[in-house]
Parts: sequence; structure tokens; C-alpha cells
Amino acid sequence: MPDRVRHDKPFLIKKNHMLKIIDKNLEEVLLVFLLSLMSVLIGVQIVMRYVVGESLTWSEELARYCFIWATYIGVSYAVKVGAHIRVDAVTNMLPVSTRRYVNLFSYFMFIVFAALVMKEGYALSAKIFSFGQASSSLGLPMGYVYMAPTVGFGLVIFRILQKMVEEVQLIRKGDPA
Repeated sequence: MPDRVRHDKPFLIKKNHMLKIIDKNLEEVLLVFLLSLMSVLIGVQIVMRYVVGESLTWSEELARYCFIWATYIGVSYAVKVGAHIRVDAVTNMLPVSTRRYVNLFSYFMFIVFAALVMKEGYALSAKIFSFGQASSSLGLPMGYVYMAPTVGFGLVIFRILQKMVEEVQLIRKGDPA
């Protein structure tokens, strides 16, 4: 029994370290994979069409689906790095102490929007799965393609909650905006 206790702590440290790596790199890894795959597929299609004289029936379709998924994962990445367009002319005129509360409110409204997109995206993908619709070239169930907004905006909510925790911590510290 003492051996087990001794090994639990390193396991928890490794597990915590792994979660930090995933938290830090999840969107980047997914985006690099999807965009690289998309580029390779389009490149192969060009070579096949103009050099070999034959066209692949499935490559453009898979590249399109990679693009769709990359778009929704990219929304989450933009939230993570703060790259979304914001109109801050009004917030810059507010007192410094009020800005963080306005940021919290805007994050909350973004969560409401993201939850709505998730709800509707899930309903649509469930309907598509129930119809049994498959893509024309790959035969892939189209519900997987329609799950992109649900997954992407689920990640958005997670990233916004992280931003909200940061804002609350800064408010508690009395850190100015």
C-alpha cells in the first residue's frame, strides 16, 4: 500500500502537467493539423488534375470539411488570444474601475450567444444524424460536419470562462484595466 501512495503524487503531477499542455496548445494543434491536411489535399488534387490528368473524387470534399472545422476551432483560438474585433471606444471613456465589470458583462453576453449557437448546432446535427445523410464522395455521416459549431462554440465558452476568472481575479486584486 505505501508504494501506491508514493506513486499517486507523481501521477497527479504528470496529469496536471498534461492538462496544462492541452489547455495551452489544443486549438493550435487542431488548427495546424486541419489547415495542413487541407493544404496537402488541395495540392494533391492540383497535381492529380493537371499532371496525371485524373481527379480525386473525395479530396475537395474533405478539404472543405477541414476548412469548416478549422473555422469554428479558430473562433475559440481567437477568444483565447483576444483577437476578436471589439469596439472599445465607449469602454475607454469609462472610469478604470468600471471597465473590468463591463468586460465581464460582454463576456457573459458572448457566452449567451455561444450557448445559443451550441444549442442550435446540436439540434441541427442530431437531426442530420437521424436522417442518416452522408456526404457524396466520402460517405461520411454529415452530422459530423454539422457538429463543428457545437464543438467550436463549446470551446469558446470554456475560453470565455477562463477570461472571466482572470477578470474576477484582477478585480479582487484591484488591478486597473
